[in-house]
Amino acid sequence: MSFPIPGLPRETQHLPDWTPRLVQIDQFAFALGEHSDVFRARKTQDVRGKRVYAVKTLRAGSSSNPNFHAQLQRKLVRWGDVLGQLNHENVCTIRGLVYGTSRFPGIVMDFYEGGSIVNRMKSHSYTNDQKSLWVKQIASGMRYLHRRKPTIVHGDLRGSNIFLNSSGNIAIADIGMVYITDTPEFTMMQSAATARWTAPELMDPKVPRQSTSSEGPDCTIQSDVFAFAMTIVQIFSEALPFRHVANDTTCIFLILRGERPALPEFVQGHHALAGLVRDCWVRDPSKRPSMTDVCWRLGMSASS
Repeated sequence: MSFPIPGLPRETQHLPDWTPRLVQIDQFAFALGEHSDVFRARKTQDVRGKRVYAVKTLRAGSSSNPNFHAQLQRKLVRWGDVLGQLNHENVCTIRGLVYGTSRFPGIVMDFYEGGSIVNRMKSHSYTNDQKSLWVKQIASGMRYLHRRKPTIVHGDLRGSNIFLNSSGNIAIADIGMVYITDTPEFTMMQSAATARWTAPELMDPKVPRQSTSSEGPDCTIQSDVFAFAMTIVQIFSEALPFRHVANDTTCIFLILRGERPALPEFVQGHHALAGLVRDCWVRDPSKRPSMTDVCWRLGMSASS
């Protein structure tokens, strides 16, 4: 079956169909994600290619579910419409959808020349002051998402989903993609790589679901806060949380046992920041601070 599927919404006011507007630049994927391939593209009328966009095309396994394709298009359009309304300097800008460039639809977003902070830290040196600014910008973007009505949960906050724009400022990407890929066609391809940022209540089978919805994983704003703490460790250590643990699956058992990664030296030397990280990753989700509280404790104003 090919997309778009006739009779189903293919675009919305906030998520237009960009298929006729774009020309793909890359013959092969520019970057690979766990469930997607990323290609660069430009507008058809932009012959000089001055403005580059990223097209994130989904990648899934085979499916015996006859409704899979229809469900996927509905979820993409519905969730994409929500993302298309976001407007914050530290949140990735979503432009629309494209069809026909791959097996599955693609999400058009701004292209961030700086790449993810993970890749940037491998090739560039950053001061702790710059990293502290990143932490504040991430907190600002997450506060914006959590304050939306209805609240938007990221669900997969980590360094590889945080990008730098041409000005060196943070842009949070892959917001809510966990809800798009929470089907057997995608989960059969998942690894335990995200476990290092995952809150214990999401991995403990004895913990009842917190949300009332049966659709998608049980991510919450509190699990986002836990992931934020792990991301702080990742930024200041320039390494994965639990950097000395080679096996991702082992980290699941460590987190469930109440163990947490060692704080980087810079964080240890700043009592307020160390206390914030520890509060953000406590076992009880109800005792974690909100992102509004996080911003206040980072010395940020209500509007910053």
